[in-house]
Amino acid sequence: MEAAIAALVVVYLIWFWILNRHKPHLTNWPILGMLPSFLINVTRVHDFITYLLQTNGHTITIEGPWFSNFSLVFTSDPENVHYILSKNFANFNKGHDFKEIFENLGEGILVADGDSWKMQRKLSHSLFKNSNFLSLVEKCAEQKVQDGLFKILDHASESGLEVDMQDLFQRFTFDVACIFMLGVDLNSLALGLPEVPFTRAIDDLEETLLHRHFKPERLWKLQKWLRVGMEKKALKAAKTFNDFIYHQIALKRELINNRKSSRNEEGDEKDEFDMISILMKEEAVMEKCNNGNNSTKAHDKFLRDSVMNILSAGRDTSSTALTWFFWVVATYPQVRSKLIQEIEAFFQMKPGDPWTFPSVSELNKLVYLHATFCETLRLYTPVPFNHKASVKADTLPSGHRVKQETKIMISMYTMGRMEEIWGKDALVFRPERWISEKGSIIDMPSYKFNTFGAGPRLCVGKDLAFMEMKTVAAAIIWSYDLKIVTGHSVSLASSIILHMKNGLKVNVTKK
Repeated sequence: MEAAIAALVVVYLIWFWILNRHKPHLTNWPILGMLPSFLINVTRVHDFITYLLQTNGHTITIEGPWFSNFSLVFTSDPENVHYILSKNFANFNKGHDFKEIFENLGEGILVADGDSWKMQRKLSHSLFKNSNFLSLVEKCAEQKVQDGLFKILDHASESGLEVDMQDLFQRFTFDVACIFMLGVDLNSLALGLPEVPFTRAIDDLEETLLHRHFKPERLWKLQKWLRVGMEKKALKAAKTFNDFIYHQIALKRELINNRKSSRNEEGDEKDEFDMISILMKEEAVMEKCNNGNNSTKAHDKFLRDSVMNILSAGRDTSSTALTWFFWVVATYPQVRSKLIQEIEAFFQMKPGDPWTFPSVSELNKLVYLHATFCETLRLYTPVPFNHKASVKADTLPSGHRVKQETKIMISMYTMGRMEEIWGKDALVFRPERWISEKGSIIDMPSYKFNTFGAGPRLCVGKDLAFMEMKTVAAAIIWSYDLKIVTGHSVSLASSIILHMKNGLKVNVTKK
């Protein structure tokens, strides 16, 4: 009898699939809900969601398998975005499910809510506005371009080798982030391109996180418990980066303690401006205030979470933006020409002149360069989704009712392609849309151009990211011609970050 019922269910599901297989809209399957549609389209999930939103008024509710309590709302409606991120900010936080999915971020700033988030944001804001810290990042970025990127590109040009710019940019941002966060140069951007297990672990984890979004929590947690599939890969990745970060924390503590002893003996004072040193100094102040009762073990966990959050964000967002930027430059010759003309005019340079690194304030005056980055970020936003959850039941401006603790996904990838925001040419790459008649950058409201978030959670590292990206972009554009390798396919990877699936392979010619 049970076998007969099971057979009937299978036959019914096959019949249901046959009836719906040619329909482009989202299918709500019996028992399984809408989950199969997402799993089938997971390799093109960003474009799939964009299609769903564009054909459903820019807000849609996704229902999972029966009895799974899996439900989420996707939206790209600017009014909803403004309501969620700014107008009614207090009623929308990251939520429990987000913390479960991104468990490896611990209690860091990307995950935290409430007082913990406020405290971490205050610390980050103070750090990112510190002139000594900014100077460290600027000098580090210039040094990594000069001694890292330039040397590798010179070698590729001389030997005729292909290079993967996505890999180079990930190494660049990783090295820079490690220096300004940990005070250590891992030199992954060296000739020979040494393997860096930590960075590979982040890539593996990001692929797993995408799948977690479209699986019921019980299912992916069962896979994790059984150590099978992608969850097995995630567990291995978690161990790799935990070992790496805690090892770096231990080394930094040892270094600081040794320097304390040296200062006592020699009276030598040396300030360190990397993030972890600054946080450890604050830890020492707290320990004095608490009469030595501060827990080093607990603080190591806070340091680990802080490093993991900012290192992940710092490596992935800027490197992804740079990768798509140079794909654009190689694909649209007119954009490249205008960028070079701007550099020539502003810095009074001639073809063949060696590159000298301008200051941050000078780079910020390159309007067309900034506009090209904005246009790149519009169409190829490094983080395609923003996650939120409703604290209490609410009604969105679109009229959609959300229950308490409803998961909400804001699709910035879709917003960058909306004619309602950008006009009929929304899919056209046109940096000029960002430049006013007076020649200045047009300030687009953050709830429409949402790459850096909006409202109280607006990204505190926005200016730092632009500085880092412009330093790299201007130097390479002036010094090299990059052409995409013939036959190289550019497509989106299955990840929560908008990586290129096959990297960005180019041939290099030094100018």
